[in-house]
Amino acid sequence: MSPSRPKPNSNSQIERPTVGALEFFEKYEMRRPLLLIFYFLMVVWSIAVWCETGFSFQSIGIGKSAAILLTGTIGIVLFILSILELVSYLIFLPIAGGSIRALSQVHGESLLIPLTASILFLALASNILTGSIYGWGLWTLLFITLSALILLALNSSRASVGKSSEANVPAPETSLISQLLGLILGAEIVTVSAGATPISPWRVDKLPQDTWVVDVRTKAEFQWNRLDGADNFPWGIGLYDAALAHSKSQPVLVTCFSGHRSPAVAVMLRKMGFEQVYNLHWGLIYYMILNRGKEQSGTFRLTRSSRDTSGRGKDYKAISVAYVMTQIIILALAPIEKWSTGTQVSGLQRWIGGTIGLSGFVAAYMSYRVLGRNFRVFAAPRRSGTLATSGIYSKVRHPMYTAVICAFLGYVIYWGSKWSFLFWLAMTALYVIKAWKEESVLEQRYSGYNDYRKRTWKFIPYIY
Repeated sequence: MSPSRPKPNSNSQIERPTVGALEFFEKYEMRRPLLLIFYFLMVVWSIAVWCETGFSFQSIGIGKSAAILLTGTIGIVLFILSILELVSYLIFLPIAGGSIRALSQVHGESLLIPLTASILFLALASNILTGSIYGWGLWTLLFITLSALILLALNSSRASVGKSSEANVPAPETSLISQLLGLILGAEIVTVSAGATPISPWRVDKLPQDTWVVDVRTKAEFQWNRLDGADNFPWGIGLYDAALAHSKSQPVLVTCFSGHRSPAVAVMLRKMGFEQVYNLHWGLIYYMILNRGKEQSGTFRLTRSSRDTSGRGKDYKAISVAYVMTQIIILALAPIEKWSTGTQVSGLQRWIGGTIGLSGFVAAYMSYRVLGRNFRVFAAPRRSGTLATSGIYSKVRHPMYTAVICAFLGYVIYWGSKWSFLFWLAMTALYVIKAWKEESVLEQRYSGYNDYRKRTWKFIPYIY
């Protein structure tokens, strides 16, 4: 990941929304590590329950049977709906062409949230069924991780609403329960249950030309690109009064950039009595990709129909894939080795491992505070970035790498795994290689990088 921050560039062609849209991207950039942590823990949970119980059932009473039936049913239903949604998303990817990365950034993690919730429910049912002690401990960590992800999403949404509010004009209220249901169950389920209709991007042109198009993005996003007949109500601000002037029989199409802000507004309009309310499924980004370069006219014509995606930076993907694979092996191998060999780990060793691992998480948090949405897995910095030299980056050039190395070292020590230690050495070597390659890229990109390198350390302050 490149230590760079976004900067405005008014002289170049605009390629994506600014201000509000970048805040929206930041929310999903922050979700990614939490989702990775969740699924890493899920692998460890599966191995732990299998080693402890072999997924064999214990005798259960009526109460536990009812709990298993409830949690299992919720998990299965959510899982099926999430898979259907993901399949639709994957089917659409070939149409996206060069915009696959943008779609992944906006939708990938969000589509995984309902799937993640379904897995949590299924794991809960399994814990009740097997009675696994290790399973309950790891399930608690899974629950905390998913809760943090949901709270982050809720906090980001409310912060964005506050920034988008006009003076003395309150934003429409959305209940906490509605927001939680939208995140856990998926926004489309909540939209349909309220009587609004999700509409796919390729069916928008089938709507009547007199459809009232309500765009709930921020003003900056609206100016960047929009449907020609749209009215802008950032986060729904001012929409209530405007709706009073429209006939309740007039069709309404609610849009936003990625389909995550519009459902709540569509539900609000439906509750106000509008008979035909449509929510643009997956947002304008899909509609833009479908109609890129096409001649359009009428209400649903895009004001800006082309997007230049050339000139992306070079990425060292092979190295990134390799160290992610070593991390997965470490997470899975350490508990397997302990349980298969019966290795005894002292309390002092566990304490040392836990402390080192926790220091890695702290360093990672400090790094995220500086990088924000500009965090990248690959080496190439964003084209709109500037060199980040504040905070923890004022002492260390690659603190995120140091954080990951420490976190996995603590994990290996905690489990007392010798084989995992070998993979940890390989992972560390890959990070050293990646840092070396990344610095050559940053040196070409930023004229002041050599001076920055002279006054900082690569991984550990005052040592290396």
